[in-house]
Amino acid sequence: MNLERHFSKNNIIENLAKYDMYYQISIGKLINITKNNNASTQIEFQYALGSIYELLKDLQTLDNGEELFEDELRKQAAMDATQNFINENLQAVKESKIEIEPIINDINDGFFFNRTMIEICQSNHSKQLEKWGEIITDEVATAIMQSLIQLEENN
Repeated sequence: MNLERHFSKNNIIENLAKYDMYYQISIGKLINITKNNNASTQIEFQYALGSIYELLKDLQTLDNGEELFEDELRKQAAMDATQNFINENLQAVKESKIEIEPIINDINDGFFFNRTMIEICQSNHSKQLEKWGEIITDEVATAIMQSLIQLEENN
């Protein structure tokens, strides 16, 4: 698994587009499950990139890391969405008004995303690519790659 390839401009756009869709769909499901709509659907750009980087580093050690990437990206975005949802609804979680453990188990077991959710992601993919294509300019992609190289050299 080649980190630099995954952080080429086109792959940054592709990965952020997917992560963003998975994150937003996850927040939607969390709102639906808990009936609590205190949640932001916006991802934090740097947090998303860091999350993707860490996922790739974890998968790098596996022989089938490339094959697992799509499913693991989906799970990672759902976990990040769940963590942010918990942070925004901490009091309800503490009071056991929101049950988090079954949600986390569903994510880890690969049951959180159903076919309809995946189809929604696929149908919105081109819109997300367009959105992230406008954000990730050549300059931004170069800066991300330089940061990645520095990070790798320091580790």
